[in-house]
Amino acid sequence: MLSWLSKSLSLLLIAGCAAVLPGADPIVAKNELDRVKALVSAGALPRNALAKAENDLENAKLQQTIRKTLLNTDLAEAQIPEMLRAVASVRDSARAKLDVSLRLVEEGALAVTKLKELREDTEFAEKQYELAHSRAKIVKEMAAMARAEKRFNELEEEELAYYSEGSVTFWERDMPSIDAIFFQQFGVSLPISALGGTEVHRSMGFDHRDRVDVAVHPEDEEGFFLISLLETWGIPYIAFKSAVPGQSTGAHVHIGPRSERIPPD
Repeated sequence: MLSWLSKSLSLLLIAGCAAVLPGADPIVAKNELDRVKALVSAGALPRNALAKAENDLENAKLQQTIRKTLLNTDLAEAQIPEMLRAVASVRDSARAKLDVSLRLVEEGALAVTKLKELREDTEFAEKQYELAHSRAKIVKEMAAMARAEKRFNELEEEELAYYSEGSVTFWERDMPSIDAIFFQQFGVSLPISALGGTEVHRSMGFDHRDRVDVAVHPEDEEGFFLISLLETWGIPYIAFKSAVPGQSTGAHVHIGPRSERIPPD
């Protein structure tokens, strides 16, 4: 029903794909490690081959974690530490390998042509690190918005949130036009932070299906313009000025009816 908005979330996924090293499958890397161990024990391979195989397995595990988290469009807030540890480890390892190789080149023990791939790997690792921190920031902001929705009644009493029921039932069909008008005015599509149900909302006990959160402050130019459009089209919304009194944390415009509580099992 809200597929027209999928492009907003796909952009981050595409960027992630371009900044994630493929890495070997951990199972394949583990099998290779076992093979190398046997050959080293038999004297058929030098001991440094074992260190390389162990490093390859560790890297494969890290890249698997990165693929599982960084490229997950429905990342949970609880997965953020695991993701950040993985990208930091990969970046630090790439930097260390490059530093060692640079010293070897300076000493004449390694050809300078060997640096090209290491530099590319390091640049890739830096991009992964930056993208992961961007993802973490987005998810944390989404979580702050979800907490604001959870505290709606309290925030409404403090005049930090207000709700408009609208006058239309099938409001989703008007959203492409709202998005197009917003783009015409500001040169960007609606800055969607949450499209439909997300793991963040589910973890807080909210059914956010067929709802949209837009990362604009209702009192800023973009937020005021969006709310005016929603009012004109009779689309239901909730405007959150903040999730915490005295701060702008969690400010956003929730499009659609209020999210319902997920009934307990």
